[in-house]
Amino acid sequence: LTTRVFAAQPADYEYLPYLDQNIKIGLGMSYSKLESNSDVGNYYLLSAANVRLEGSYSTPIVDSYRHKFSMGLLQEMFRPENDSFTIKTKDTRYSAQLAWQPTWLNEEKTFLRHFTFLLKNQTVITEIPNLFTTQGDIGDRYALDAGVGFSWYGLTVSKFPVGFDAEVLYTQTLLDHSATTVYNGLSYRMSIDFEFKKRSLFSGWGMKGYYQYDDLKNSYTHTVDKELGIIFSKA
Repeated sequence: LTTRVFAAQPADYEYLPYLDQNIKIGLGMSYSKLESNSDVGNYYLLSAANVRLEGSYSTPIVDSYRHKFSMGLLQEMFRPENDSFTIKTKDTRYSAQLAWQPTWLNEEKTFLRHFTFLLKNQTVITEIPNLFTTQGDIGDRYALDAGVGFSWYGLTVSKFPVGFDAEVLYTQTLLDHSATTVYNGLSYRMSIDFEFKKRSLFSGWGMKGYYQYDDLKNSYTHTVDKELGIIFSKA
């Protein structure tokens, strides 16, 4: 599959699926990694084969403007990457998020600018190993994120729609269950969307590859949350 785009005719863009899509449901898998510094070395926690469920509703486009509301649910199970460290909590973790995006489209409707306001809970490292113990732990962090982003849509050489989305958010901690206080930070998100064109056998189906990176300050130094995954969706 090639994602090389070319100078398509304006009429080609009239059939981009996202223009008249309202409801989209997606299911996928991801890989997560939590990182934090400690007095006895870096503390890494991994969770593979995470299940992620996503859903969104986009209002009709009026005067090159629309709203998008979305939700997400993520299942994770973390384990230490280094066998010399341990973790107290070994149960399955669940994270959720609700988002609102007011969006503006350009005249050709191929470039979108948006604000993002997001309420979420996520798993973070709440205790780190030290000189007296090799055990760490994880817990919940509740936060409100706000930021800006853009989306660009084009066509492959076979005129299949492809899009690129990127955003930067400031994430404000509202509440955390952590022995090591988690402060605020920045969240970086990007994704590449591919969809089958309209009037095809698989019309309405698509897939998205995404990467998220949260860099948070805490009372020790900072902690990092990374997630890489793919989602298959139906509009």
